[in-house]
Amino acid sequence: MPHRIAKLIKLDKPLVIFDLETTGLSIFVDKIVEIAYLKIMPNGVVFRGDFLINPEIKIPEESSEIHGIKDNDVIGAPTFKQKAAEIWDVFNNCYYGGFNVVHFDLPILRREFIRIGMDFNYDLSHIIDAKKIYQYMEPRTLAGAYKYYCGKDHKYAHSAMSDVEVTTEVFNKQLEKYKEIREIEFIKKIHSEPSEIYIDNEKRFYWRYGKAHFAFSKYRDEPLEKVVKIDPAFLHWILSADFSERTKEIIRGALEGHFPKKEKK
Repeated sequence: MPHRIAKLIKLDKPLVIFDLETTGLSIFVDKIVEIAYLKIMPNGVVFRGDFLINPEIKIPEESSEIHGIKDNDVIGAPTFKQKAAEIWDVFNNCYYGGFNVVHFDLPILRREFIRIGMDFNYDLSHIIDAKKIYQYMEPRTLAGAYKYYCGKDHKYAHSAMSDVEVTTEVFNKQLEKYKEIREIEFIKKIHSEPSEIYIDNEKRFYWRYGKAHFAFSKYRDEPLEKVVKIDPAFLHWILSADFSERTKEIIRGALEGHFPKKEKK
């Protein structure tokens, strides 16, 4: 099946479809414990790899319960630094595919490279994320949900009471279809997942009221514009510390009076 992709899409360089297992979900703290990939060459030839990585930190039990990899499994496995040259050869100058790689796998892979002094840079236009494609091609709108669950067209969209009635009908169909959502704890779980509101891949900054806010450090949740005024020395420290080039790019722009602008939809 992978070789068919090269026939369906004209590749001018390899496509690496990959997935990572990690010690957790924090891009800044957690580390990789497994890398699996399929590398599809433009001529259709496919290379594959799947190997464990010793994260050099303890794997939390909560993470092991998800992916099944425990501390004993990575004893004797190479560290990321020991495997870095091989991983670089696989991933450098490619298209990158997977499910939600744009928001997790690629940023955490880049962070691992940064820790050992290599800045694995990638262009957002070179990402082929199945989740992003799914969301774009199948918009999650109320009208779309009404059509999917109820088989009807929403004729009076954006009329407040009509939207309420349609949403109620959709919710009723969802309750009939998915037994899980009849449990309030399950509902709480799926609604506690973070939204995708970040400005950069590493989730250092996010949008609030159309302005860039910090998502880390002592200024977490503070507007970038405010920090420029009250503590420029902190921003200069970021420029000299171990942060990615993208983070520094945002900081440099802010110090020069050029702040990120949210695109209007």
